[in-house]
Amino acid sequence: MFEENSFTLQNIISQLKEISKSHFGLISINYLLINCSMEDLQRFIKNYGISIPGESILTRFEYINHIALHLTKMYYTSDIQNKYENPLEYIGYAILNEEMFTKYLINIDFIVKQDLIDAFADFYADLGVTVYDTSADSIIPRMDMYSVSKKSTLRTESIFALTGFEMNDKTYLEILDLISKTSSVANGSVFVTTPIGILKIGFNKLRYDLNKLNCQLYVIDPSRKIIYGLTKSKKNKIQASELRENFVRKLPRIPMRAPSQVLKLSNYFFDEQNAYNPFDFRLFDIYDNLEHNKLLLKEVKVPKYVDVFRNLIIMEINSGTPIISYESENFKELTLTSGFLAAMDSFVTRIGGSELEEINYKGFYVQAAYGKFTKLACFLSTPADKSLKERLKHLIGLFEEKYEDNIREFRLSGNTNLFDSSEIIYLIKEIIDV
Repeated sequence: MFEENSFTLQNIISQLKEISKSHFGLISINYLLINCSMEDLQRFIKNYGISIPGESILTRFEYINHIALHLTKMYYTSDIQNKYENPLEYIGYAILNEEMFTKYLINIDFIVKQDLIDAFADFYADLGVTVYDTSADSIIPRMDMYSVSKKSTLRTESIFALTGFEMNDKTYLEILDLISKTSSVANGSVFVTTPIGILKIGFNKLRYDLNKLNCQLYVIDPSRKIIYGLTKSKKNKIQASELRENFVRKLPRIPMRAPSQVLKLSNYFFDEQNAYNPFDFRLFDIYDNLEHNKLLLKEVKVPKYVDVFRNLIIMEINSGTPIISYESENFKELTLTSGFLAAMDSFVTRIGGSELEEINYKGFYVQAAYGKFTKLACFLSTPADKSLKERLKHLIGLFEEKYEDNIREFRLSGNTNLFDSSEIIYLIKEIIDV
C-alpha cells in the first residue's frame, strides 16, 4: 500500500515497471495508447477528472504518465483493490472499457484466421514440425491443422485457431468440445488465439479449461510480431490408434508447411527459454520505457495489398446505391460503377446461380462480399487470395455491426452524410491492409 505522500510520478512508474518486469504481458497498454488520437487521450483525462499541472502543453508520453498516476492512486485509495489483482490490471481494464479506445484494438490485434493459421504453421515448421491443412477434413470438422513430428517417437497434434474477433462464449465452447474429440487421432492438441481472445474469455479460465483437456495454448500478437507459448501439454496415449492411422493416411500428400534446412520461415519472435509457464504471464503490461520516447511504435511497413488494390465500393445490397468508396492513390483510371456489379448479380440469379463473389472483367478482378444490408466490391489487378477474401468478409461484417442504424436510415433517405467517411476509410485501410 502506498502512503499518500508516496503518490509521486516517479514512485508510481517504478512500481508499474516492477510489475511489468515480473511477468510477460499479453496486451501492451502503452502500445494501444500511442495508436489512439490525442483527442481521445484528452477526452479520457477529462472524463476521469485527471488533473494536469498548470497550463502545460503535454506530449503524448506525458499524458500516458498522468493517466497511469491517476488510475494507480484510484486503485490504492478505494475498494477497487478488491476487484483487481494489482494497479496494472485495473489500468488495463479501465482503458479497454472505454469505447474511445476499443476502436483502436484493430491496431493491436487484428488478424484474419488464414493469416493466424499461416503464422502458426511457419512457427511450427521452424521448430521442426510438419503441418498439414485439415480444414476440409470430415472426420474432425473444423480442425484447422494437424502436426506430425518424429524425434525419438512419433508425436501428432490437432490444432485449432480462433482470432480475437471470432472468440466469444459460443465459439469457445465449440472449440473445447472439438478438442476433447481429437484424442482418438492425435497425441496432443493445440489452441491458438490472440491477446484479445484471452481478454474475452479470461486467462485463468482458459488455463483451467485447456489444462483439463491437456491442450497447449499459444498466443500470437500480430502487432508486435510475438508468439507466446503459455502452456505445454503431456503426450497423450492414443485412445484409438487405428483411427489415427486411418486419419494420417488421408492427410494431403503435400503438407502446408515442412521444416526448411536453409531458411527460417517465421517472422515472429518466440522466446523458448521463457515459455510454457502460465504463471509467468499476465494480461497487461506497461514497458519499462513508458516515460521515454522509446515506446514501441508500430513498425513502418509496406501494406500487404497496396500493389494489387485498385478500388473498393460499399453499397446497399438491393439497389446497389453506393454508400462509400475508397480508391488507391496510385489508381487514376476510370473505375467501374456499382451498377455493373448489380447487373452481374441479376444475371447470375437469373441463370440459377448464387451470389456473385468473384469475376474477371476487362482486366479487373472483382471480389465481392455480402452482408445482410450491404455488399462490397473490391477491384484488384490480380485475383484475391484466401486472406484477402476473409478480410473483405470481416470488413462488411464490421461495417454493418458499427453502422446498422445508419444503414437502415440510409435505405430510406439515400443520405451518405449519415456516415463518417474518414472513420470508414480508416477501417478499410487497416482491415484490407492497403
